Amino acid sequence: MAAVKKTTPTASSTLQRCPACGQRLAPPLPPKCAYCEFPFFDDRRVTGSDITPYARGFARGKPGWRRMSEWVWFSGRERLKHMALMRASAASRRFAHLNIVLLAVGLALFEATRTGWRWVTNSPGLEPTNSTDPAGAGWLHVAAAPRPLPPNHSAEAYVDLWWNPVQTIGTVLIAFVLGFLAIWLVLLLIHEGVTRAHKPPYRAEQRMTAALHYSTAWGLPLFVAALLIGLRPVSFIGGMSRWAWYPPDLGFILSAAMIAAFAVIMWWFWFIRLGTTAPARTRGPIVLFFTLGGPLIVIAVGASWWFGVPELLGRLFPALELNF
Repeated sequence: MAAVKKTTPTASSTLQRCPACGQRLAPPLPPKCAYCEFPFFDDRRVTGSDITPYARGFARGKPGWRRMSEWVWFSGRERLKHMALMRASAASRRFAHLNIVLLAVGLALFEATRTGWRWVTNSPGLEPTNSTDPAGAGWLHVAAAPRPLPPNHSAEAYVDLWWNPVQTIGTVLIAFVLGFLAIWLVLLLIHEGVTRAHKPPYRAEQRMTAALHYSTAWGLPLFVAALLIGLRPVSFIGGMSRWAWYPPDLGFILSAAMIAAFAVIMWWFWFIRLGTTAPARTRGPIVLFFTLGGPLIVIAVGASWWFGVPELLGRLFPALELNF
């Protein structure tokens, strides 16, 4: 697959960026990129440069993120087969970077609904701190059950809701950074795994490297699910204040869970379909890796983030005297 056709330069056909490193280039093209030595002509490897719609738009400075996401979602076997033969490029890395940022923002929104909020009862003896008022700084009293409390009020029922904006800001920043690193780690481990799953004759060809980057298009539904989760505080406040109607917390959770489950399953199935396009001699190990190895990597890294971030925040905020 030729990287670039040698044609008469025009406004629409002139290569303006190296497909490998993204460096801007001016015609006439040299045989190789002066920065990364990517060969523009006579490249005899089976795999070829990135020729996806997004890569073409990227070379000309045109946006194409939405179109490329749809191109990935609705890809058939032939499109997947061609994508599997494309080597990673500056365009594919940029596409992945944008989607990883979205996913990291989603993780930060999710964590912001787990940290920074505190429900308390009306009985200091039932509270871990033996107080219904915060000891640390930055806490705001955002909602309370209607007073006076009814005679049959349970002592264990929550009656006040507190929120710490400083904790929320810190949570969002830390969860975003760690989420970004965790997602990149998942992609790196999958890249290493699929490379090793190829038999030795195919490993140097960089098969499926661009496809791995473009697979992050499935992160967009996950971001939508995170936006729904990010609305949970409306339920927190509405429930505590006894509004006549408010969106139930369970509704946000179930809606987000269904969207997230759909995205994860489709992402996984997309990888399995990609694996079936590999050469027959090496297809079995690749499909097996995408079927079992990929999910295990996601579970391991995801569990580390899930339990690690609250543990880190739980140690950090008391040290900063922001605890309740």
